[in-house]
Amino acid sequence: MEELPAYLQANGFVIITVQDDTVTSVEKNEAAWNAAQPPVDLDELRAAKHAEISAASEAAIYAGMDVETTQGTEHFSLTEKDQINLTTAKNEIDKGAAFYPYHTDDTLCRIFTEEEINAIAQASIAHKIYHTTYCNHLFEWIRRADAAELAGITYGAELPDDLAAHMQEILMQAGAVAETEAVT
Repeated sequence: MEELPAYLQANGFVIITVQDDTVTSVEKNEAAWNAAQPPVDLDELRAAKHAEISAASEAAIYAGMDVETTQGTEHFSLTEKDQINLTTAKNEIDKGAAFYPYHTDDTLCRIFTEEEINAIAQASIAHKIYHTTYCNHLFEWIRRADAAELAGITYGAELPDDLAAHMQEILMQAGAVAETEAVT
């Protein structure tokens, strides 16, 4: 029976058309299907979206940022280990070291100047503040969204006007540390 796959796909919620004692079509009965579905648990949807956004924010932070150094534009990841290593380098510079051994992504360690370490540290703070603040605003959006709106909330989505304005205010108050790049 060639209609069997359609019947199975619709879990039996079908409209069967018969002509001359022959089944001519099997279509999903959307109304019956929708009526049989369990109600949407908004708390579960929000929890799942929260976890999705949290993971995406962490990935964006860990991906790091580009910084202009004496060697040109170099990329620095910001995994937890990278953040600890950078904090150690910055602490040594703050204690008076004129240089410190560090590394860009996938390169050998080299000596970075005090200015380079400071620039990398400043860029990492701005990067982290931006993504943490953006994530926090997405969480607020999730808290107030209905089930239909939740589906459109993704990391990188444009915030609703009120949240975008609030985020901009926070970043401006953070001053020079605020990163102004768009999330991608």
